[in-house]
Amino acid sequence: MDLSPAARALALRCEPRVNELARRMARESFEELPGYAELPDDVKDLEVAATARHGVRLFLRRVAEPHLSPGSHRLFRERAAQRAEEGMPLHLLLRTHALGMYVLWQALREAAGPGDEAALLELVDLLLRSHHTIVGAVAETYLDERSALEAEQRAQRRSLVRGLLDGMLAPGHVLLEQLRLEGPALVLALSLIYI
Repeated sequence: MDLSPAARALALRCEPRVNELARRMARESFEELPGYAELPDDVKDLEVAATARHGVRLFLRRVAEPHLSPGSHRLFRERAAQRAEEGMPLHLLLRTHALGMYVLWQALREAAGPGDEAALLELVDLLLRSHHTIVGAVAETYLDERSALEAEQRAQRRSLVRGLLDGMLAPGHVLLEQLRLEGPALVLALSLIYI
């Protein structure tokens, strides 16, 4: 999609505010999301802010060079995998992306002046069209990571049960701790016969 010079000029007015917008997202805007306040400060200040900064810059790059491909979503995917490992709920992760898009829209709107209405519409169109690819990549990566983690946990539980049944699992084994089984374990096999 070719953007008008007015749309490019409007987006360029937001470029000096990239760091400020990323900080605002990470420290103010996202705080209203349920569960976000419980995240560690270093995650907010480093990872979330860096991801927000990357997202804003990626959008501005698409505005400046519209013929370039939308770009890699590698960082978004990496962060989604990390959040899945940490147990962050998917809805919270997706809400941060949607709210980040809204903060960027607000910045574009604030930067717009009289006569910039058409340019603002072009930028919002680009913003909305690119958002679904990012959200799709984030959700797909998150779900893949959660599936892999759950498969690993099932394998560990199977290993624990096999070890218990074979009598090969020593007290204090790491698998016992993961299932909160402390001390010695006695395996009792019962068989029910229906008459």
